[in-house]
Order: sequence, then C-alpha cells, then structure tokens
Amino acid sequence: MHCRNCGKELIGTPEFCVGCGARPLAGNKFCQACGSATDPMAELCLKCGAKLGKTTTVAGDVSPKSRLITTLLAFFLGTLGIHRFYLGKIGTAVTMLVLTIVGYATIIFIVGIFIVIAVGIWSLVDFIMAAAGVMKDKNGKLVKNWES
Repeated sequence: MHCRNCGKELIGTPEFCVGCGARPLAGNKFCQACGSATDPMAELCLKCGAKLGKTTTVAGDVSPKSRLITTLLAFFLGTLGIHRFYLGKIGTAVTMLVLTIVGYATIIFIVGIFIVIAVGIWSLVDFIMAAAGVMKDKNGKLVKNWES
C-alpha cells in the first residue's frame, strides 16, 4: 500500500502516513497500489489499473462498536431493537420496541400479526447487515470489527 498524498510505500495499513502525516487514502496524487503519480481527476491508475479513491474501511471510518455483539443482539433480541440501542440509533430502536409491543398486544386482531411479521423482517435484515459488516452506528461509521 502507498500513500495517496505523498506516494510513500507503507507497511501494513497504518492510520496515518509516516512520510506526510496524512491519512493514506486521503490524497489524490498517487496510486495506493503501485505508488505512481496520477491525475487528481483519474479514477483508474494508468500504470497498474487499480481503482483510485478513498475506501470506507479507513480506521477513522470504522465504528468502535463490536460487530459480534451487534450481530448477537440482532439475532436474539432483534424485534425489541436492542441492537439499535447498542449502536446509538435510539429513534429506530424505540420504534422497533413500540411496534413489537403493539403487535403482540393486538395479535388477537388480524393487524397485530402483520405488525409482528413486519418487525421480524426488519430485524432479520438488520441481523444480515450486522453479520455482513455493512451496518452503521449513529455516526454513520461501519461496524466492522468483531471485537471492541
């Protein structure tokens, strides 16, 4: 990996470049794959063919929340929205919780079944997103790390 700002070769995936102090993928002057100079407007490196640009997995863009905890909460307590409380998404967590309570309270009527099914699908989608590592916390950061 090379710094997109100064072109210096980096070992591993550091949060900051030791050559210029910038985030390695924050610049637009060099290719992150081969280190050759690029046009700032280019989308592909003409030398190696690598796609240029920022990625969403820079250390500053990853949530400190645990992906494992989020996934387990979504699986076991998903319809109650507990995983969303954990991620700081209070509004949608309360919505899931209230809908679940209303759904079970009105299950004797036909409408309650549909509410419970809808919240169940919502929690299943959240579980799949959490397990895949594409769920975001309240700050819009991806929950990628399995341990916190």
